[in-house]
Amino acid sequence: YINKYTNELEQWLIKWKMKISVEKSCSVVFSRYKKESDNLNLKIYGNRIVSQKEIKFLGIKFDSKLNFNILVDEIKERCNKRLHIIKILSNKKWGLNQNTLGNLYKSLVGAILDYSFPCLNSFSENNIKKLQAIQNTAVRSILKLKYDTPSNIVHHEAFNKLKLLTVSNRLFELSERYVGTGLSHSISYTKK
Repeated sequence: YINKYTNELEQWLIKWKMKISVEKSCSVVFSRYKKESDNLNLKIYGNRIVSQKEIKFLGIKFDSKLNFNILVDEIKERCNKRLHIIKILSNKKWGLNQNTLGNLYKSLVGAILDYSFPCLNSFSENNIKKLQAIQNTAVRSILKLKYDTPSNIVHHEAFNKLKLLTVSNRLFELSERYVGTGLSHSISYTKK
């Protein structure tokens, strides 16, 4: 059934003198249920499009179940590398103040989290907690808090001293800002 649409796409591409690189193309079936996506047998220009379980688009990995576990693991890995720099620089011998370290965190780690915010709405609570743990580790390092300091105190101190929101609150803020900007620049496409 879906091959009907690939045939129409192929005709449209030919009409507009465009071409898709079949070698660089792949298909992913996004579903929380098990499906036999290998049976799709999609073809363009007579060549089969490879079926995959995940795809990277604009630097963000999407897995077939859209649970984003792979993406969260990648984010954690990238953040932890940068977090190591913050831990080293938070040592007294470097003489950096909390404000500078907080800004460093926002630049090095916060930017990674912010970039993935459109997907964060789809993250499970467990995945959000994994990302929050990264921020908590950074805050403990920057503010010289003990490892066993309760999370609610870490969040309170992060907000009061570093102006850092929790990951879920930051997600909400970015989403709200995104929607607000979109609405303020909306253009009516319909004419009466």
